[in-house]
Amino acid sequence: MTTRLEYYRHLNDALNELCNKVVAQHPNHSEESNNELLELFTQLDDCFANNEDYALLGQQIINKIVSHYPDITPQVHRDLLWFFGGDCLHFLGDEEIQKYQELEERYYELSNADENASYRNLRAQVFNMH
Repeated sequence: MTTRLEYYRHLNDALNELCNKVVAQHPNHSEESNNELLELFTQLDDCFANNEDYALLGQQIINKIVSHYPDITPQVHRDLLWFFGGDCLHFLGDEEIQKYQELEERYYELSNADENASYRNLRAQVFNMH
């Protein structure tokens, strides 16, 4: 079973791990700029841990990666663009947004009927990965 939040936290953790490996030695930015991005990830983890609003921090992270780290941008999972929403949605196409909307509706219905519903499996069905 993978809940919706677990699924997205896993994707965020993978991006955080990647950035921790790559950003610290990024030649095109100052150490201060690199540390700022990594600190945003730390703050985001705190928000997740404390059940606080995470959307704005997530949007800041994605926008900073897209604008300052174009070599990392292709490795940002598109699902995170949907998850954090806001300005991040501008990076998704209309068809993708429709698929994510369908996924959210189906997951809401499924999770009401079965608390052990797997977001990951449902996502694979909606995006025709099965």
